[in-house]
Amino acid sequence: MQQKIIFTGCQIICSGVVTADITLSNNAFILITGTVYSPTGKPLPNAAVEILLVDDSHIPSEGKSLGVTFTLQDGTYGISLPRIGEKQYKLIAYSPV
Repeated sequence: MQQKIIFTGCQIICSGVVTADITLSNNAFILITGTVYSPTGKPLPNAAVEILLVDDSHIPSEGKSLGVTFTLQDGTYGISLPRIGEKQYKLIAYSPV
């Protein structure tokens, strides 16, 4: 089952942080894909997408960086991640310099 969640630029700009709860498959690895858009709604090439593994055993929770991927010319990215029990992932998009 593929789940698709779309955040508008207005949601991100107005909120600063947008959170979505989704249920991932039981496979050993998951593939997360997406598209990063500029505030004007255009696909954003060369944006960095950082992936963090969230550790809720600390207060406040901490994130361990698993790496960074970059968007292609059409703003899309993809990353394969190991599914780790009940852990959460956090993705942060950064606009190119």
